[in-house]
Amino acid sequence: MENKAPRRPRRYLRSRITRKLILDTALDVFLNEGYAKTTIAKISQQAKVGYGTVYSHFKGKDDILNKVVDNVLDEFYNLLEVPFAPETQEEARNAYYELVLTSFRLAEQHRPIMKVYQEALGQSDSIADHWQSIIDQFIKSSARSFEYSKEKGLAKEFDIQVGAKAYILLVDRFIWEVVNEQEDNLEHITSTIMDLLFHGFFKQEG
Repeated sequence: MENKAPRRPRRYLRSRITRKLILDTALDVFLNEGYAKTTIAKISQQAKVGYGTVYSHFKGKDDILNKVVDNVLDEFYNLLEVPFAPETQEEARNAYYELVLTSFRLAEQHRPIMKVYQEALGQSDSIADHWQSIIDQFIKSSARSFEYSKEKGLAKEFDIQVGAKAYILLVDRFIWEVVNEQEDNLEHITSTIMDLLFHGFFKQEG
């Protein structure tokens, strides 16, 4: 007899539906009102759920905004979970190219909410801390891939932690350039960053 997966309790499903409703509604409120003018009261009123219900799912509007942005970054998080195991420099470059270009495309695709998040970064310590935790996660992931590349003989000897931090901070800077519509040729930016990462701009002596 085939074993069936246990069914989720109905209250669990209702909770998931309510949570998604709050996040979807909050996205609309943030886009229409901006960060500073968005309140839990406005979110609960527009979602037609109780004020306390919102707080039963989230700690406050910063927590909600962080979750909204995490949802935006889901595609990028999924790419980070793909094992990094190139056998050649070309394979390594292609993997990095895909990661960086995806981050820029997500910034472009979700520019309105990223602009709200940028506003929040300048006003909220919890938002800034959350973004820093995302940056730190990317730095650790890059450091692991750099270590792998060195072990495979694909990379030169260098300080992995400093290199990973410099690489991610450069990408982070360009993400906000894209958000602010100061850069629009995403493929060109990505290719230039790859040239910097893999070859540098100065000729080798000798």
